[in-house]
Amino acid sequence: MDGNNIRIEKLILNNYRNHKFLNLETNKDLVLVCGQNGSGKTNILESISLYDSPNGFKGSGFNEIINSDLEGSIESFGVHALFRTGNQTSRVGLGLKENSYNYKKIFSFDGKKSNKKNDEDIFSIFWVIPKMTFLFLNNSEERRKFIDLMISAIDKSYKESLKKYEKFKNERLKILKKWGYTDSHKWLAAVENKMASIGLVICDARRNFVKELNNNFDNLLLDFPILNLELKGELDRLLTEKPALEVEEIFMRQLKINRKKDFYTGRTNFGANKTDLLVYEKKTRRQAKNFSTGQQKVIVFSLFFSFLKYLEINSFKKIIFLLDDIFSYLDEKFIFNVLDRLRDLKVQTWMTDVRGGLISEDKRFSSIIDKINIDDKRFKVRDNKL
Repeated sequence: MDGNNIRIEKLILNNYRNHKFLNLETNKDLVLVCGQNGSGKTNILESISLYDSPNGFKGSGFNEIINSDLEGSIESFGVHALFRTGNQTSRVGLGLKENSYNYKKIFSFDGKKSNKKNDEDIFSIFWVIPKMTFLFLNNSEERRKFIDLMISAIDKSYKESLKKYEKFKNERLKILKKWGYTDSHKWLAAVENKMASIGLVICDARRNFVKELNNNFDNLLLDFPILNLELKGELDRLLTEKPALEVEEIFMRQLKINRKKDFYTGRTNFGANKTDLLVYEKKTRRQAKNFSTGQQKVIVFSLFFSFLKYLEINSFKKIIFLLDDIFSYLDEKFIFNVLDRLRDLKVQTWMTDVRGGLISEDKRFSSIIDKINIDDKRFKVRDNKL
């Protein structure tokens, strides 16, 4: 393992979904979680995703992730992990606190509690889950989230910009609902100004990142299609034609014009939230949505490979990958291409698979992969020490 890369060396789950107790330890870069259907493999990856996402990659409410047989207080629920970077270790706990009929996520860092994730943000998490393989059959929001997830993994300020934009977008709609579009409420213009400013930052970051991904496709393996990505949205188009300050003024003006429309529809009809990601096969200009379902899944992994290339070029190491059940829809050639790339990057990757034998028994990976069958009762022996 590279000294600057981050790795989870121990993961303990208490009353997490179907896991009353689970204790996993590893010192490998590739962690393959196996087990029968319904054994809770995906739940393990989801618990890790909670460290870098408000509700994890399933987007579930906190009441859904609590074991149905929980006895006693909510304090007996928790996710605890030991992270290592070089010679440094950090014990990071994640629990829930009751808050006005709801639950609030709380963290602890080396035993010290906090109401929010550490400002240092010692790591990022990126995941590929089954629903992402239908990226081109889903709506524009899913494609936009896919790009935003990649950028957020490497740029925490971008993640904060997304949060702020969503906050101001919701505030604007609340003002319109309460005061109406005819009332020039004093806060409305101020909120719209902030939306426009942050929205332009988001759109520009997406534009620059997509450009980097496009540059990487020519250097990918021949087994993967060479793609061309384009952002489709009025703001994205304007940014290619006009200076950013002029686009920001157009943005603010359009928000004002749209107040009546947004009041009646209850949504924001112009802005950074309207961008779509279009993906084409570079030579034929055939759009990804027009390929077969199997080919679309390969295209998604071509995007993933370009992202891996980006991480390599920029020497970005503090990231953990979660790959949930991806091997059930890739043939062996693509599976080993993915694993080869991850091995070269030395990025810790947690994967799920029902079988597990195909990968763990291959000589190229047997020494660097840790196969964990969670049906084995040894992993359920209680030990809360990190």
